[in-house]
Amino acid sequence: MLKPSKRIFSLPKYTPGKPIDELERDFGIENAIKLASNENPLGPSPKAKEAIIEAAAKSHLYPDGDSYHLKKAIALREGILPNQIVLGNGSNEVLELIGHCYIEEGNEVLMGEYCFIVYPIVTMLSEGTIVRVDMPNLVHDIASFKSSITESTKVVFLANPNNPTGTIVSTEEIIGFLEFLPKNILLVVDEAYSEYVEPKYKLEVSSMINKYDNLLILKTFSKMYGIAGLRVGYAMGSVDLISNLEKAREPFNVNIIAQEAALAALDDDEHIARSIKVNNEGMLYLKTEISKLGLKTYPSYANFLLLEFPLDANNIYEELLKHGVIVRPLQNYNLSNCLRVTVGIREENQKFLNALKQVLGSIKWLML
Repeated sequence: MLKPSKRIFSLPKYTPGKPIDELERDFGIENAIKLASNENPLGPSPKAKEAIIEAAAKSHLYPDGDSYHLKKAIALREGILPNQIVLGNGSNEVLELIGHCYIEEGNEVLMGEYCFIVYPIVTMLSEGTIVRVDMPNLVHDIASFKSSITESTKVVFLANPNNPTGTIVSTEEIIGFLEFLPKNILLVVDEAYSEYVEPKYKLEVSSMINKYDNLLILKTFSKMYGIAGLRVGYAMGSVDLISNLEKAREPFNVNIIAQEAALAALDDDEHIARSIKVNNEGMLYLKTEISKLGLKTYPSYANFLLLEFPLDANNIYEELLKHGVIVRPLQNYNLSNCLRVTVGIREENQKFLNALKQVLGSIKWLML
């Protein structure tokens, strides 16, 4: 029997949100909803949809291997140069590129106690050593990150807002951390949800990456821009950092339809404004109604809420499936008493709340 490398056996498993059609097949139900993967409930922008249709006619051709037009548009928007951007098949691929280029055996990689599960996966595949940093109240503690730095530290992963908690740290704290951080340690700030936060919480990309040669800022088109199924993400950093990532990047990694859709989505300010409005209204509605059930939620600066239950929440998750509602269980994140719920449109939020009330009413151990 052919055996894989030893590190494969200890890898945490990334479990995506259950597909809607799978749930409907399993339970013989219709009109299920998915609030598990933090997708934009409004879907792609109208401009992106048009671009997808037009680009499909060119899908027999290889895409632009350098994504010239998309890089140019991002560069113009962020006030940087195209060669300060690397595009990936989702920001997940960019994380893998970071592992290939900057993590090897003997390197320590810092990440929050409750962080995006791909960070430890990438670290282990690159034979680095994972160092978990305490997160009191589920918030990144920059002082703890500082005290965890050693001579072996090579990379620090910091999602802001954080997934799966939704919590955030200030730009002042991040800048202070960069000032403290030795120049031979890479800080990766993952801003997958930055479009949902107020400007004061966003790093000013141009000035930051031109000042700090050891900073990478990641963004994605999978959340606010609504094209998660097409897989487009990117990193921004110094020319030297990006040049190394480009060497490890596979050719034609962003397909022609994804490039055209992302380019159009970037230009649809009306869709972005509507998406923010729907998210803000939905967030307030969910928080208000969930508090009436006596459940704890954590402050969220993204497009999802973290709900905490008195005991293991997997039973809640399983029962919600029977009601046609898919949310995200968090056992793999060491948050087994929590569920993560994406903010949907009004009808989806109502369906989730109705299902949750029914499920809670049937579980005797939960005090309402």
